[in-house]
Parts: sequence; structure tokens; C-alpha cells
Amino acid sequence: MIRVFRCEDTLTGILTGVYDAWDSRLGHQNVRLSSVAVEDLELFCEYTDVEPDVEKAGKVFRTVKRRMGEEAALMIAYASACPHDGKADAIYRMIVIGLHLPDGREICHMLTRPEVNLIFELRKKAWHIAHRYMGFVRFRELENGVLFSEIEAEADILAMIAPHFADRMPGENWALLDRNRQKAAVHPAGKNWFILEDVDEAKLSLPGLSREESYFQELWRRFHRAVGIRERENKALQQAFLPLKFRNVMTEFQEMSTPLKR
Repeated sequence: MIRVFRCEDTLTGILTGVYDAWDSRLGHQNVRLSSVAVEDLELFCEYTDVEPDVEKAGKVFRTVKRRMGEEAALMIAYASACPHDGKADAIYRMIVIGLHLPDGREICHMLTRPEVNLIFELRKKAWHIAHRYMGFVRFRELENGVLFSEIEAEADILAMIAPHFADRMPGENWALLDRNRQKAAVHPAGKNWFILEDVDEAKLSLPGLSREESYFQELWRRFHRAVGIRERENKALQQAFLPLKFRNVMTEFQEMSTPLKR
């Protein structure tokens, strides 16, 4: 009988599942982790729901860093951000293998193991998505002076890109909302950033744009259109560098409004 530990699809949830699966003492071959909602239950499987526990997850993560190194911990953290049905169990198997090696740091180079290879590929995918959003995010200034932006990322990358913007705008109040996950990275001016969970976008009452912001948004849109050469337009090449999925939250691809006024 296989015991399936169903955990939340977050780093905290998955690492809590790792802790509970290991602590069950059922034998690694008799347990499995799943971070997806299971509608059709499998035969010969028992299911245990795992509640996210920061303390348990922290113990696992510290053990991974101490025994397997920073690189392995980073691989696991990044991989957990990417959607994939098998990632939770792959993370568990990778940790099990790594903790049984004489030198746990060698786990990062064992790419012939399917579990490790999957985590490696998911890490690359997450970083690629995060790297693109670092360039595509467009903040706008609200009437209260706060810089605000939204993304619709396919991976949970807020914690990856927030340090990038905190480093470049340390003296600004800014917030970055992930519409797909209803969570936001918030940065008070001169302080550390943090993640705010369960943000209901429908209930957000955001101030309007500042007068300067409206003017410069329109100026940027007009510049973006003016530098283009219609006769040399290449939609396929443009989409290769800037896919359509990013454009609905980018200022330059929004419709121009009224004539410029300042």
C-alpha cells in the first residue's frame, strides 16, 4: 500500500510534505508526494493531507543547505515555483538521495537520475521566466506615490524577482501583484520587502494614476509606435523576443488615450 502525502503547491507545503513523509517511517518506496489536487483516487493508495508548516519546512530546508549545499537548496526552491505534476515527489526523492550520499553536494551533478534531472530542468525554466519578467515589468505611479504593477506569471516567481526591484528601488514604496496566484510582493521605502498572501484583486481599491504618470505613459506609448518601421514589421520575430502573454500588462502595448496634456 502506497501512502500519498498531498501537500500545498508551494515550497513550504512541499517541504512540509517531505518532513511528514520521512517522519512516517513507512519506507521511501512506500510513500509518494503530490502537490496537485487528486480527483480520481488510485487503487492501493492511502491519502494523507499535509497542512503547510513553516517550522517543519524550515527544518528540511536548513538540513538541505547544510548537508547538500546552497546549490541544491536553490534548485529545489526554484523548481518548486514551476507548475509540474511530479515536482513534489521528485524533490522528495532528490533529498532522500542527497542525504544518503557521503557528500550531499554531488546530488546537483547526478543528472542521469530522473528526479534530479526534472528538478534541474524546472529550475532553469523558473529562472528563465523570472529573468524575462525583470525586464518586462512596468510599474506605474499612483496618486499616493506608490509604484504598482501586475504580472500574470506561469510560475510562482515573486520571491525571485522582488530582490531585483528592491535593489534598484530601495527608496520607493512599491507593490507587485501576481494575478494568477492572488499574492503580492510589497516593499516599504527603505525597508525589506515581503510577500502578502490571499490578495483579492477584485477588492483592491487602488488610487488613480498620478498626473505625471498619465503624461509619461502616453509619451512612452507614442514613442514606442514612432520608432517602429511599418514596412519592416516582423510579427514572428517580435513575438520570439516578446511573447504575447507578457503584453497585456505592458504600457507600450495598451491603447493610446487622449492627446498629451501636462
